[in-house]
Amino acid sequence: MAANQKIVLAFVCLFVACDLAMAQQQAANSSDADSDVAESRTFGHHFLRRISFALVPGAFVVGVITTLLAALTVVSIKGLGVGVILLILAIGQMLSRALPVQAAAAYAAAPVAAPVPVVYSHSHTQQPVWLEKEW
Repeated sequence: MAANQKIVLAFVCLFVACDLAMAQQQAANSSDADSDVAESRTFGHHFLRRISFALVPGAFVVGVITTLLAALTVVSIKGLGVGVILLILAIGQMLSRALPVQAAAAYAAAPVAAPVPVVYSHSHTQQPVWLEKEW
């Protein structure tokens, strides 16, 4: 506890010494009041004017960058969607080739039937015309 009090006392003495040094420096500077610069050149009126002039072009650049990033995001998501669809189709094709299907064997074993007749009819004819076509 005593060590903490000594540290706090040392900081208080340091702050008082700094305050006295700054007060003496300000007293010396106030005697040299011949200068017509009343405010600092860095953060004074001119700095705020420069910032206000730079604000509009800066906002424009930020808006352009945001728009381009949004367009890039949309194009990337579109590409990702197409890639996912192609991946799903490829997986389905691999599964259809790898897994045996019993229904396909039944269709392959069916005998070749006679040609299927095609009916050709107009509304002005009474009887339809039957055409034989080899498929």
